[in-house]
Amino acid sequence: MKRSYKNLNTMLSGINAGLARCFSRRLHSPINTLRTAIAQRQIAPFYQPFIDARSGQIAGIEVLARWRHPLYGYVSPDVFIPLAEKHHLIVPLTHLLMEQVVTDLQHQIHRFPHGTYICINISAQNCLDPRFECDTREMVRKLKANQSHVVVEITERHPLHFTPQLNEWFAALRRADISLALDDFGTGYSNLAYISALNPEFIKIDKQFVSQIGVSDDTRLVDSLIDLAKNMRLKIIAEGVETEAQANYLRSKRIDYLQGFYFSKPLSASELIYQVATR
Repeated sequence: MKRSYKNLNTMLSGINAGLARCFSRRLHSPINTLRTAIAQRQIAPFYQPFIDARSGQIAGIEVLARWRHPLYGYVSPDVFIPLAEKHHLIVPLTHLLMEQVVTDLQHQIHRFPHGTYICINISAQNCLDPRFECDTREMVRKLKANQSHVVVEITERHPLHFTPQLNEWFAALRRADISLALDDFGTGYSNLAYISALNPEFIKIDKQFVSQIGVSDDTRLVDSLIDLAKNMRLKIIAEGVETEAQANYLRSKRIDYLQGFYFSKPLSASELIYQVATR
């Protein structure tokens, strides 16, 4: 099993590298094109809802970056996010997205269920950035009409070096009532170390584990991840739910929240607000 996931990750890395090479060939200067896209706000937030597994109601939304190039159409985030991280553009990109989230939702947040979670993904480069802390505080202030909760998602696929300074940065987020989630849970190399250092409120079980439900009779791995999270009293969001069988199995395991195409694709701001208003 371990070898098969290693092969899967290697294959996905190869696919992403191939996409990046294709994108680079299509553009004379992909880095400058990405800088221009950020400056001209070509990259916009889309929103994927996740639901409360018991009630079936929207519990939160994850903010996702989508880039529609004026000549080449949609560019995969599997291409431009690693490019932004490699060339130190992820910080201004995150700032752009957070500003737009506030613009999109500030005057509509009262339509959402009380206590809606708004999840923002960050890179290791966002950590220690004082502007990110200011952006999250501003988001909390402007989206408080229905007591919404801002959640910062940290992936364990990229290593963090937990210094006293970094620990204090995360502590400052918590003092501002900003929650932490450990994203891609089970795919990295330091699950327990990250849980100990970050003390998150949520873990997100990666879609590669969820996808095995209904395909393989062996669910020991995903069951173990769920049991670990429950034993540590963490709320669980299962990502990549695409079938009724997966949803029913995860409900039987008493998962807190479910996210995936079975419930909703990522939506533009107008699509999201319409869906919330008509539920």
